[in-house]
Formats: sequence, C-alpha cells, structure tokens
Amino acid sequence: MPLERIANITVKEFVSEATVRLVLEAPDIGEIAVPGQFVMVGFDTPSADPFLRRPMSIANAEWGRLELMVRIVGWGTALLSGLSSGDSIPVFGPLGNGFPSPDDSAILVAGGVGIAPLLFAARRWRNVRLLYGETSSEKICKLPEDIGCEPKISTEDGSAGKGGVVTDLLEGELKSNFKGIVYACGPVPMLAETARICASKNVKCFVSVESRMACGIGACQGCAIRTKKGFKRVCSDGPVFDANDIEWEVPVG
Repeated sequence: MPLERIANITVKEFVSEATVRLVLEAPDIGEIAVPGQFVMVGFDTPSADPFLRRPMSIANAEWGRLELMVRIVGWGTALLSGLSSGDSIPVFGPLGNGFPSPDDSAILVAGGVGIAPLLFAARRWRNVRLLYGETSSEKICKLPEDIGCEPKISTEDGSAGKGGVVTDLLEGELKSNFKGIVYACGPVPMLAETARICASKNVKCFVSVESRMACGIGACQGCAIRTKKGFKRVCSDGPVFDANDIEWEVPVG
C-alpha cells in the first residue's frame, strides 16, 4: 500500500550539468520499494505553484532511504534541484508495478534520465549488463560504484563512448545469442526501437514508460496509453509493461 511521508533530504549533488541526485530519509517507503516503481514528489511553496506532484523513478531504496535522479526540464524539476540537504518534501509511494526479476541474465537499456530505475535494478540483480545513452557527454550522469557492472556508454554526437544511439549498443549485445531478458526505460522512440529489436531476436523485453501524471494512482485517467489489451494507465497498470503489449505505432505518453 502506498504511503505518504514528509521526507528529509540528506544528500543533494549534481551528477551532470542538469541532473541532481537526491537521497531522502523516507521510512517504510524505502524499505518496500522494488525496481521499476516510482514516487510522487510534492512541493511546499506558499503559492501552491506547482500544484501537481511530479512522478520520479526510484534509483535506489534501502534502509528507509530513497534515491532519486532529477533532470531539470521545467519549473517543477527546477524547484526540486534547488533544494538543499536538510530540506523536507512530501513523498507518496511507492507506486506502480515494478520490473519482474530475471531468472538468469539481463540487459538494462537506459536513455537519458531513464537511467534511474535501471540503476535500482542493477543494484538488486546479478549478472546484468547496463547500456546507457545520452545526447552528449555533458548529459552523462556520474554513476554510483555499487551497481556491480561496467556500463557501456553511447552519445548521439559521439562526444563520449560509442557514437550513435543506445539501441545500436543493444543490437551489438544481442548478436551473441542472448538468452535473458531486456529491460528498458527512456524516451518513447527509444523504447519502441528497443521493442522492435527484441521482437526480431525473439528476446523478452519489459519497458518502463515515462508519462506525465496528475494523481499517480489511476484516478484521473490522464496517463492512459493504448495497448493490445485496450487502454492502460501508466501509473497503476504500469509503468512497467511487456514491450509486445504496447501499440507503438500510436502516440504513447
């Protein structure tokens, strides 16, 4: 059951030019969250602006603590990035359905700030490979040392790692007759291409869909996407879906 807490910020650091890592003391929430779930983070502003909470994927959870990766893309995320250690914010969660755990090996495909839930997975699971793509070297987040694997990096402008998109790295990994499961989070075009590649190789794939949300619990219907089983709500039916179930040819998120 989701819980609401006033969470104290214990660590705040920039891990790239526009991405902030926040560690929150959130008793109970941090002890029950699993990779792929998210929280709704609120604001304590006199003007009630922003009015709506923001969904944030969980990058780690243990011992009553939550770790979030906040990329500055608008007013709400700018406010969150301006907080300091010692500040407090309302947090509601954990929400949504997490990733099913792999029986054997896993490939984690992250695009942009979609790295967050896959860091959580890498910390919890064994025998994983992490593929991480950004548009340029300035966007690459400093990754923690406890993820248990050496990530492969790609940048679209070729300024770091392999030039190109992260799905190019995935195609290379799947040439070795991979028998595990692929997990992905990032922009919708990246997820659609990941789904296509995996389907062509007959590899199971789960994706965490990013979407704007108002409530986080399925009441407002604002984050519905079209699947082969009808419309589903990203917040309560997802955010993790079997990649083969999503109708990628129509707008998602």
